[in-house]
Formats: sequence, C-alpha cells, structure tokens
Amino acid sequence: MNEKFKKIKLIAFDFDGVMTNGYVYVDENGKESVRCSRRDGLGIAMLKKNDINVIVISKEKNPVVSVRCKKLNIKCWQAVEDSNAKLDILKKVASDMDLSLDDMAYVGDDLNDEEALRNVGLAITVQDGHEKIKKVCHYITKAKGGEHAVREICEEILKAKGFLLNF
Repeated sequence: MNEKFKKIKLIAFDFDGVMTNGYVYVDENGKESVRCSRRDGLGIAMLKKNDINVIVISKEKNPVVSVRCKKLNIKCWQAVEDSNAKLDILKKVASDMDLSLDDMAYVGDDLNDEEALRNVGLAITVQDGHEKIKKVCHYITKAKGGEHAVREICEEILKAKGFLLNF
C-alpha cells in the first residue's frame, strides 16, 4: 500500500460525503450549508506545499463547494452527473498535466464515484462509504467523511513520500 501512496502526483476528492459528512443544512429560505474540517484544509495545504496537486470533482452544483475550493486554492468541477463524467474529467486533467491515471488517487464515497475509482492508481473511500464502493478501493480511511478523513489521506501520502508532517 505504501508504494501506491508514494506514487501519487495528484489527488481528486469528491466533495459531499468525503470533505463533508454527507449532510446538508437547509434554512427556511432554501440556503444550504455544510460542515467542513479545518484539519482537512491544513492537510490539503501540506500536500500542495510538497507539490502534490489537489482537485475536487462534485456532483452537486453548489456555491459552498466553490467557496471552499477557492479558500483552499484548488480547482473544482461541479454538476458532474455520473461516474463516467468524473472519469472523463480525470482523463482530461491527466492529459493536460502529462500524468497517467496511475499517478492519481481518487477519493469517493458513493456509486457515482465508481468508474473514477476503478481507473486510478489509488482508489480511496471513507469509512462510511457505500459498501459497493469499499469493494473497489485500495484504502478505506479510519475516519468517516467530514471527520478528518481527508487529513488522514493527506498524511498517508506525505509519509509514504518521506515528507515531514509539518507546516
């Protein structure tokens, strides 16, 4: 497993259920909000500091995704309807960055992440990911989605590559 983590040059995250706990809060005016982990944000910053690229590919088109990704200074794609479309984005990013899919990790938690997970070098899901998705993944986090699972993954990649866990 360490070798798979060591090879990663880019990691793509689903948003809902990975960077959040999968719940959405809706107020009486229809405004949505979610809870994200600041620890995850620091983990992403540590990856970027060590030249590991990070992107988000989300099914939902929601301003909260854009705002969070802007704050983390990472590129995101939204309103990606199905598993094949997520894979298409990964292929395009790989081509644009002169990477192979084997150089990439994808983190997803639900059925619409399956094709992306099946085609990357390192497939990861969160502890509370869908059972079918767990069967296609190389690594399942100890943490649930939205509960510092992203940070766990970031640290695994950094440790495998021999980087110190500092900022």
